[in-house]
Amino acid sequence: MKKIVSGVLALALVFGASAAALPEDIFSSVSVSANDGMNNAGSYYGFTYYKYVNTGYIELTHYDEDADKIVTIPSVIENNTNITLSHDLINYFNFKSPVEGVKVGPNSTAFESFNRHFYAENGVLYAYSTRTGAIYPVIVPYGMKTLTIAEGIESLLGETGTGVVADHKNLGVINMPKKIGTLGSFSLFGLDNLIRVEFPKNCSVTYDQLEESKLGFTLDTKNNGTKKLTSFVISCYSGSAAAKYAKAHGFKCWLIDKHESTDTSDSASIDIADMKISIPKNTYVCTNKQIRPAVTVKNGSQVLQEDVDYTLDYAANLYAGIGNIVVNGMGDYSGSKAISFNIIPGNVTGFNGFAYSKSAIQLRWNTVKGADGYIVYQYDGAKNTYKRIAILDNPNATEHFVWNLKSGTTYKFAVKAFAMAGSNKERLSAKFPVTNVSTKLDTVNFTLKPSSKSVNINWKKVNGAKGYIVYYKTSKNGKWVKLTTTKGTSYTKTGLKSGKTYYFTVKAYRKVDGVQYNGGFKTKTAAAK
Repeated sequence: MKKIVSGVLALALVFGASAAALPEDIFSSVSVSANDGMNNAGSYYGFTYYKYVNTGYIELTHYDEDADKIVTIPSVIENNTNITLSHDLINYFNFKSPVEGVKVGPNSTAFESFNRHFYAENGVLYAYSTRTGAIYPVIVPYGMKTLTIAEGIESLLGETGTGVVADHKNLGVINMPKKIGTLGSFSLFGLDNLIRVEFPKNCSVTYDQLEESKLGFTLDTKNNGTKKLTSFVISCYSGSAAAKYAKAHGFKCWLIDKHESTDTSDSASIDIADMKISIPKNTYVCTNKQIRPAVTVKNGSQVLQEDVDYTLDYAANLYAGIGNIVVNGMGDYSGSKAISFNIIPGNVTGFNGFAYSKSAIQLRWNTVKGADGYIVYQYDGAKNTYKRIAILDNPNATEHFVWNLKSGTTYKFAVKAFAMAGSNKERLSAKFPVTNVSTKLDTVNFTLKPSSKSVNINWKKVNGAKGYIVYYKTSKNGKWVKLTTTKGTSYTKTGLKSGKTYYFTVKAYRKVDGVQYNGGFKTKTAAAK
């Protein structure tokens, strides 16, 4: 049970006046003396009430049936039609309760309290002053999703200027009346989940009143200010104050007179499936997050508006395969239509090749989100095309070895990520990286011919070599010193000491895409004469 405090002091908060300044006929109760006490405490339709004997009014103070979507406020209790609600109970319904609507009953559609006639219309409780003839909203339940405002009310504020509609986070649709006195300052502020506001033809609301109401604006807690809502639509007639307000602030606007039909029968509904429905592209890259392409729906050249003419239902659209969107007609449109698009794995990154041996190459890459595996391609120069040489059914694969290759030869490889979807149909990444890589060169076969204080070095050409590097050292454990880089097949080292033994080697090399590949080497010795 919720504990709701009642009394004149609490009412001062909602009506914006001190307790001492409240007139007796305001919607409230009067304190009782110790001698009067209370009696007849009980429960009617989920309400707990107290009867104040010195005034004859019965005040409702608690409501305990939040599971009910529609609340019935009793209009008669123990043959007494003088009913009042505590301030905290009113505040609870307006700003906390999940209740979606109220009604009065069941024995009467209204009740009386302090020169006020209270009645419910479309789930809202209103007060009609028998003295001034003014009508004000008292309760707009916080759980209400669609608010249809009664005709001829004074404003959307309470009788003493307190907001009744503002900050209702559950409100999605507001149907404005044709006639209303005013809207009130900040009366439509903070409706964060608003979808649509409907203005009838020749609605009395002015542009200045809309500006004052702050329709379409809410608190920006991050920047300690206000911000504009962008997801709702103003439905109105061209030339109206609402149309001007929408244009001035950049809100979505649906001009009813440009789209209304003279045929009001059910057959006037247009099948959304007959409309031209498009998305920006047919293929999207998997990111492991829901993919929500923008949708454009056209009736001829007329662009329809989401949440006015149609709604969108997106499937999970998380993984590579087929993505789906369902377009559901609303308003003048009916039916639904599903559209699909391809979701492919992302492109492979970090692709590189390495000379593993004279007859093998190692390929490496990074894993790709949404991939079921990878396909490795090798370029066929004779046919000027790439052919598949391996399919790796492993989403975590990051390398592949290619064997039985020629030494000192350049090869071109590519790799794509793939995913399987629908009848085992492959979905391949859009682009593929390419790498040129060489196998290692053969070891140079060379001979040494000592001469006077010199050694002549000769060798045979190595397949694929672009040049050769000659090294020597003066002792077995000494450091190799480069003597020359040459494209030839011989070199003579002079200036040596007679009878001293020297160590020699020759390496073949080649360059591919700026990477130098060196062949293996062997060491031979010779003593200068």
